[in-house]
Amino acid sequence: MNILQISIQAPGYNSGGTLGILQFSYALTRNNKVTYIGPKIESEKIESWFEKTIYMSRKLTPVEKLQSLMHMEFDKYYILWNKMDIKFNDYDVIYIDFTRWKYVVKSIKKSGYKGRIIVRAHNVEKDYLWVEYKSQRTISSYIKSVLAGHREKYMVNMADMILAITPEDKKRLIDLYKVEEQKIVVCPVGVNSSKHRQKKPVEKGQKLNCLITGSLWFGPNATGALWVLKEVMPKVSDICELTIAGANPNDEIMNACRETNTLLVASPESMKPYFKAADMVLVPIFDGGGMKVKVAEAMSYNLPIVTTSHGKIGYKIVDRETGFIADNPSGFAERIREYWEMSPEKKDKLLDREWDLYRENYSLEAICTMIQKLLENQGD
Repeated sequence: MNILQISIQAPGYNSGGTLGILQFSYALTRNNKVTYIGPKIESEKIESWFEKTIYMSRKLTPVEKLQSLMHMEFDKYYILWNKMDIKFNDYDVIYIDFTRWKYVVKSIKKSGYKGRIIVRAHNVEKDYLWVEYKSQRTISSYIKSVLAGHREKYMVNMADMILAITPEDKKRLIDLYKVEEQKIVVCPVGVNSSKHRQKKPVEKGQKLNCLITGSLWFGPNATGALWVLKEVMPKVSDICELTIAGANPNDEIMNACRETNTLLVASPESMKPYFKAADMVLVPIFDGGGMKVKVAEAMSYNLPIVTTSHGKIGYKIVDRETGFIADNPSGFAERIREYWEMSPEKKDKLLDREWDLYRENYSLEAICTMIQKLLENQGD
């Protein structure tokens, strides 16, 4: 099968968004010839998966930037896309990441394309960009949030199939845009497992090395990190130490880490060393859309997770069975202490259950199997 993959981000290992794109790049290229269009792929290994790559990476001229803004477009890809000459009917399936590229789908439809269009909704853009606006409070973020719904509605209605990350996102897309239920398939995030299953329960009496990750300029991640620093850590500082590692931490987080002597790693090149050094991953998220890839990452290292009801959206985590869930500071601290106090045997059993959950639902292999079946059905 010939597939055209179009993405606003390149597949990679550096963030939840790039990991999400990576899983589908991997799945699509296993048994198909795939052409990639999007930003430059930095990894030569990932680049080698594709039959062909077409990069939209050059800078715009001042005139081109003005032209883009006149069309109410806030990324350079609008201009670069319109300068391309693509024979869409050379492809059986066109797969598009994100639901914010109305102009891409519009040009495909205008060309008379006869194949199938699959759109993957990384989240509900209308909701996601509204949360981003509340965090940034800029004119551009407000305009983006206003335009998001109109563009997303067009994309999901024009697509032949929409891949939603969670059942909640599927329901929201149906409620917002009156999409036919059968057009939306729930396909969760998946990440590759570490080379060796970690499984290293901490002995009783030894302090836990807890880890928080994420883009630390973004509202929900920043809010959650501050909540743990101020409300949770004072209750468990006797049994655990905290490392916060993520992109572009805001001033409030940097100040709070200094005041509490918390290790802060700003914009690390790779998260792998921090996951490998961790004994537990904390995911204190109370807002935002989509599915938190950091949860699947923690599972891939077989690390115990303490998260919130919102943070577990899209995951079949059961409190005290395959992880820990709490929504208030006391409960969150209690779950951390509960794991610390467990016997090695109980820790082993919990981690075994978590590993089985990951392998069967959120591993790269599980997602590959699901995507291949979806593609086979598209060819019927």
